[in-house]
Amino acid sequence: MPFVRIEGRSIAYGVTPESFNPDALSAVFLHGSGGDRSDWRFQLEAPGSNHVAIALELPGHGLSDKPGESDVRKYADWTEAFVDALGLTRVVLVGCSLGSAIAQIIAVNPKPWLKGIVLVGAGARLRVMPELLKALLEKSQKALENLGAYCLSGSAPDELKSIIREKYLTADPLLIHGDLSACDKFDMIKQVGSIKLPTSIIVGAQDVLTPVKYSEFLNREIGGSELTVIDRAGHLVMLEQPQAFNAAIQKFLAGLPM
Repeated sequence: MPFVRIEGRSIAYGVTPESFNPDALSAVFLHGSGGDRSDWRFQLEAPGSNHVAIALELPGHGLSDKPGESDVRKYADWTEAFVDALGLTRVVLVGCSLGSAIAQIIAVNPKPWLKGIVLVGAGARLRVMPELLKALLEKSQKALENLGAYCLSGSAPDELKSIIREKYLTADPLLIHGDLSACDKFDMIKQVGSIKLPTSIIVGAQDVLTPVKYSEFLNREIGGSELTVIDRAGHLVMLEQPQAFNAAIQKFLAGLPM
């Protein structure tokens, strides 16, 4: 498991292949609230990929040093610093939920290395129920259990449901509260149309956290963007339908200018 030092903190990430050319096209995967690199395991393991796959663990998540943040802009700063620390020159940010908010903020004023974005389970605004935020501080176990249940569709395999349930039940409720507070404050409704980079939008047809209509709005507002709706999948579409998800990613990356 590789690490990089940023601002005096140890930041973890997964990467395939382990030895890579920083000038090669790199897909940098950004997890959602309470997530880590395991959310992208099927993307890190994808056969026949023609790009470098890197799954960043945001501060406070996975094996990265604590604490986390409660503001999307701060997570965006960490992401930009991470890319710069690795010396990457051609990057596509692939962000799910909180990660998609990070990608949008960076894409509005992109650095030269950013060549495109993929928004997964996304929205230009990510409001969170006040009751959930309150429950994370007062009745955290029940709140975490409910949050885990919302992440998947009813057709998800039982094994995956168990993995996600256990992951959230053992999560730090204060970390999740910070992540969701960041999402709740995030609002790009008026700015998202200024994104000029190649953009792919992917959503599970049964996503109840960020319904398909959120992605349809992004598709209308971001000129030239493409929308893929994947059936039999909820919010964590990359885990429920990895083959269809990876095919959409590969198609998008293959169509980018050299």
